[in-house]
Amino acid sequence: IAAKVAEALDMVQMSKLAERKPRQMSGGQQQRVAVARALVNRPSVLLLDEPLGALDRKLREEMQIELKLLQSRLGITFVFVTHDQEEAMSMSDRIAIMLDGHIEQLGDPETVYEHPSSAFVAGFIGRNNFWQGVATEHGIRSDDGTEFLASRPEEDVPNGEQALAAVRPESIDLSTEQPTSSANSTRGTVAGVSHFGDALQYVVSTGERDIIVLVPRDSRSIRHPLGETVWCSWPADDVYLFSARQAHIVMTESDES
Repeated sequence: IAAKVAEALDMVQMSKLAERKPRQMSGGQQQRVAVARALVNRPSVLLLDEPLGALDRKLREEMQIELKLLQSRLGITFVFVTHDQEEAMSMSDRIAIMLDGHIEQLGDPETVYEHPSSAFVAGFIGRNNFWQGVATEHGIRSDDGTEFLASRPEEDVPNGEQALAAVRPESIDLSTEQPTSSANSTRGTVAGVSHFGDALQYVVSTGERDIIVLVPRDSRSIRHPLGETVWCSWPADDVYLFSARQAHIVMTESDES
């Protein structure tokens, strides 16, 4: 038993602290010991049920890297349960998105993010702006009058039926000049600006709704002050189109949150 314990502690680089009491360890060190305890019997699959939830953000991010490296080194399958979408995206080779007890989508992080199988997945992984409306030949006309062209709709919604369009904040361009095309664009006023490290988040109010826009922070980025009139525009490739059933799921989730 002692040999197995020593081997498990070595796996998580905790051999030097083997004699310490729990109260003498940091949160991250305690988490490593918990993983070592689970690895003693060399399981083929290890279930980790929100193991990092109690840690502060900086330590949680450090442990995400350590667990990813440990999994790669040991070759053991880790089933990692989390409600933190960023954590799931950064740590997983494959992600299973659950809704009401069933798997809504299963795939690698890039596919799940770029090609969500449903409006729920589109809203759960990352952020999205949603518009309800009526399906047209090439997209939808939203309830607020915005025309959407979608070059790769996620669902084939018949013309005239209720539909849902989604555009991610980072896919939206901001400009004080009106775009040449009236489709895939709308005008509004800058109602809020938030700083997120390497990005700026704008809230643009159209009078009917608020649109979230994420802009990289660099020397070429144009700053838009509060109250400025701006145009939001986006490529047809970045428009997701879903059915009315999906719209109902998303709006119900929004009402409950």
